[in-house]
Amino acid sequence: MANIYVEGHYSDNKGNQVFAPKNLNGVTVNFVGANNKLIIADTSKIRNINFDFPSHNAVIIIGKNGNLSGQIRAGYYCHINIGDNVTCTNKIYITSAEKTKIIIGDDCMFSTGNQIRSDDAHAIYDVDTGERVNKSKDIIIGEHVWFAFNSVVLSGSQIGEGSVVGFASIVKGQYLNNCIIVGAPARSTKHNIAWERPHVMLNEPWIRTHQNQIKSKKEYWNKTIENKPIYVGQGIFHNIYKLKPFGEPINKTKYHPYVELYNIFIQENRIYLKGIAAIIGIPCPEYTPCIKNYLLFTNKNSCYSKQLAKFSDPNISRKLFNGDYISYDKAGMFTFRDEGLSIDDIPNGIYKLKIKLTFNELEYYSDLKSENFKESFYQNDKVILKLYIINNVVYFKKTTKTLI
Repeated sequence: MANIYVEGHYSDNKGNQVFAPKNLNGVTVNFVGANNKLIIADTSKIRNINFDFPSHNAVIIIGKNGNLSGQIRAGYYCHINIGDNVTCTNKIYITSAEKTKIIIGDDCMFSTGNQIRSDDAHAIYDVDTGERVNKSKDIIIGEHVWFAFNSVVLSGSQIGEGSVVGFASIVKGQYLNNCIIVGAPARSTKHNIAWERPHVMLNEPWIRTHQNQIKSKKEYWNKTIENKPIYVGQGIFHNIYKLKPFGEPINKTKYHPYVELYNIFIQENRIYLKGIAAIIGIPCPEYTPCIKNYLLFTNKNSCYSKQLAKFSDPNISRKLFNGDYISYDKAGMFTFRDEGLSIDDIPNGIYKLKIKLTFNELEYYSDLKSENFKESFYQNDKVILKLYIINNVVYFKKTTKTLI
């Protein structure tokens, strides 16, 4: 089949499908086999790129805001997942075969002449045993990795986030986060490094000597850690959900809530809190707008609820969930716009504080707990408010003063 220009959605009688925006420039796809999928984010800026599906049941997913060009090939039952904000200076070549996957994390930066290959294109066999000696293997690249001119990544490689692959290096093996990787074959030559995107020739300051001269992305300034999991970024998780949207009915026992309180206090008849409220296992909320969390005031007679806001913290998944598939990019809970939640309409009484976590028809309840909470007290001429702990559970008390 000849190349098809990608101009929005497409399908054929072999089960091949394209989901893509209409404003792409010079993007083509070649379907030879059947049941292949190409999924391109609506805000992608890819251009002058060819996608090739020479076999069957392969998937290529391209995340948001990237500007890749070149050629990407996905062979038999292969899966290529490229995260958000992945860029290249000039054409890149990515190829996979024999049921392998290639995952390229968010915010990776490619230069010119780079290749990512999970296969060697041709099979090599041992003459004595007949066994294959160069089997195709998965490639996993963490987020925010910089690939210099003509560097190549070969089958079975894993590269931790925040690293730099040097000029004309040939990568084959496993490499830690935040390190410099150079040579042929490549090896780590320096640990505990961080890099930033602005080009030193094209952006001020014209001479750079220290971090305090620039605005750095703090999430990528990390120490090199042995055996640290490779984090690929939230774009990869969004992409997975695009491939397999969350279906109904939902098995509630498959997921579980996680609640952690950072801080809570009362001031001027408002309650303020910050922490985490997430349902582990559900997809990211960009594609699930029905995720809502509530602060509950409960006692034997009544229950009052206040909806909480979400705040973005991509490090939540890294610190607490080891990269599990959760709604981590907006898992935080906060009071709206830092203004707190008004408790004027909460009647007098003593209440246990709970968190309700919801996703579509799912509802989970969890006591609001803290092991190091300091009692919070507020009063004016009308009301007395108190937050305190019993058995690590947070309680709230409201008393309206009697006017004489």
